[in-house]
Amino acid sequence: MSEFKNDELNVNDTPEIIEEVEQDMEVIEVTEEVAEEVAEPKAKKAKKDKATRAINMRRLRYGSTSTALTAIVIAAIVLLNVIVGIFADKFPLTLDLSADKVFTLSQESVDIAKKINSNLEIIVFEDESQFANPAIGAQNGVPELDKTIKEFYLALQQYRTHSDNKLSFSFIDANQQPAKFAKYEKYGVSAGSILFLAGERYKVCTLDDLYDYGYTNDYSSYTFSSKVEKTLAANIHSLSSDSDRVVQVLTGHGEDAQTISGLKELYELNGYTFKELAITGSAAFDKDAQVMLIAAPENDYSDAEIKRVQEWVYNDGNYGRHLMVFTHPTASCPNLYEFLNVEYKVQVTDELLLESDYNRMYQYNQYYAMANVAQSDLITDAVGTANILMPISRRLICDLPDKDKDSTDSYYRYVISSYPNSAKFIKLADIKEENAADKVLSAPESEYPLTSMVVSVMD
Repeated sequence: MSEFKNDELNVNDTPEIIEEVEQDMEVIEVTEEVAEEVAEPKAKKAKKDKATRAINMRRLRYGSTSTALTAIVIAAIVLLNVIVGIFADKFPLTLDLSADKVFTLSQESVDIAKKINSNLEIIVFEDESQFANPAIGAQNGVPELDKTIKEFYLALQQYRTHSDNKLSFSFIDANQQPAKFAKYEKYGVSAGSILFLAGERYKVCTLDDLYDYGYTNDYSSYTFSSKVEKTLAANIHSLSSDSDRVVQVLTGHGEDAQTISGLKELYELNGYTFKELAITGSAAFDKDAQVMLIAAPENDYSDAEIKRVQEWVYNDGNYGRHLMVFTHPTASCPNLYEFLNVEYKVQVTDELLLESDYNRMYQYNQYYAMANVAQSDLITDAVGTANILMPISRRLICDLPDKDKDSTDSYYRYVISSYPNSAKFIKLADIKEENAADKVLSAPESEYPLTSMVVSVMD
């Protein structure tokens, strides 16, 4: 199809594009209060097992003793900032770290300080003079480090003031004050640690968590950026909550490290604790976890592993837990996808979306399409802003109807991102073909708008 060809990219370039953006992922967020043991879904299982599965699922979904709430959100990993925007009502945490305000807390941090409702102590295990008059950065050729250390020192004072002294801080030199330091060794601290302590709950980070330091691609110079406000906000926000909020990250199936690190920063900024666990082992899930994350596995989950996830979500009938699943843009995970289809009515297709309208592409890249933000009461704050960039997106099909405020139907969907009929798709099996451009397809008119981000709700 000639309209897909341009000077920078055509459909036949897809294999190279896939390799270049292997780390760009789609996200499936599942927030639910329904699941239970189900029989293994493979065709080789007996019909009796399948019938039992169906009965169990109907009992869980329609039983009078349970309320199901299932939400599935699919998006590209580069859209984490968009996801933050969507949920800004719950977690308003946009930090201003501009140079002209580097020694002044942003309004968001001030708001966090004012919401501290019980005593919270911060202990820094270093000599206070190194923070009041920092010089180590200049001595080592990184003057920005001194500025960041000073920023941290002044931020502590401002947090104390804005919290009406509910937050306090102190410094203990681990080398010069061993007796005082020994009282805190049970928290796993060492010289350079920063301990956030609220009653029996605590968080520990290090001075290295206050900044990012690295080198340019040619190693000709270094890069440096402050993370002072993010680090303070994440730890203080977490301990200011009524209970510890834990995200259990499952590993062992070739998960994407970039996806995990991006979400780790996002969740920690909003007061969550990130804990990793290899589901391929026998270790139990964290009992305090409220969110479980499956981060773009390249290898499929086994029936037994999916069953473990279902049992965790079911929570002995108490529910109240959430499941987030990222899918790799090209990996095949039939067990995982069948689970999402059966449980949540969302089909992860083998189709990649691409654009034919140059005005809806990013840098003339057909696979980097600009999607519309759909109007709904779920994301009212995001509507009317710029379109969403959706790179390397798989097409999603949700069989549930749109949310209708006048309907009593408890099964519905929210479409987060939508694509007009200028959007096309190509099957994964065809992207490496020499004549890939001829295999680009259009969906029937009745199926537009297409989507790769959707929320499915069952309550």
